[in-house]
Amino acid sequence: MIKLNSSFPVFIIENLLTAKAYYLENFSFNIVFENEWYLHLVSESGIQIGFMLPNQSSQPKMFHPPYSGSGVIFSVEVDDADVAYIKAKENNLDVVLEIRSEDWGQRHFSVKDPNGIYLDIVQAIEPTDEYQDDYGAK
Repeated sequence: MIKLNSSFPVFIIENLLTAKAYYLENFSFNIVFENEWYLHLVSESGIQIGFMLPNQSSQPKMFHPPYSGSGVIFSVEVDDADVAYIKAKENNLDVVLEIRSEDWGQRHFSVKDPNGIYLDIVQAIEPTDEYQDDYGAK
């Protein structure tokens, strides 16, 4: 078995500057590495995310195409989704899913960043009885 230490997505995007501004200004990320083709950010709580420009000669061909905008949800957990939602609206973020509670135990909303990445802002809540047995090791 492979023992994992941490994880972070890397999105191949067209514009590092918009990603940098968006995540620093709206989600309190900090820069841990930045050069002309790669940006790596970390939040105060330790959430990491990387961004890379497409078609980098130092990268294998499979990492050349830019992110297409579908097939990925970047979920981030917050203590209070309602407070986060109010801040997102105040900051004119592109809210693509209005805040709502789900039976499986989430209160959440979603935003779309300037590079087309969907962020699901999630707060864990008590699931309904129907979903109680789905939690925990089986």
